[in-house]
Amino acid sequence: MSEEELTKKARSRVLRLLTYRARSAKEVNDYLERKGYGAKIADAVIKEMEHYGYINDYRFAADFISYRKMNGQGVKKIRFELQMKGIEKQLVDELVSEKFDPDDDLRRIKELLAKREPCNNNNIDQRWLNRQAGFLTRRGFQDNLIFKALKEYDLSE
Repeated sequence: MSEEELTKKARSRVLRLLTYRARSAKEVNDYLERKGYGAKIADAVIKEMEHYGYINDYRFAADFISYRKMNGQGVKKIRFELQMKGIEKQLVDELVSEKFDPDDDLRRIKELLAKREPCNNNNIDQRWLNRQAGFLTRRGFQDNLIFKALKEYDLSE
């Protein structure tokens, strides 16, 4: 197969891939690598897709942050996932500082905890607090905010 035919086939595969959801340039590159396309073809297709606006790491990262935030995830997890998807650290830092506010995160933590409270508050004990701390840590919230939110549950009664 000629290089032109391979490029056309790679382009078609990428367009089909992008119909499912937005992807970062690294994700598309990894996909083309797995499918056996060379770096030259992958670079050409990615540059073309970026030119037409089908691949845009900034827009991808901003949408990713908004979606993950809406689904109750914290800044640490989102930052890690974006870096795994090949988004540059500088861009991640910029978007995180723009889209995250500690007061908003604390409010979101309290909302999550309210949903997880036992029906009668008699069952709130140290074990429950430890489980919630683990849950919030796995969601990627910052430790100081988790501590602040859980401190409101006074067990001295």
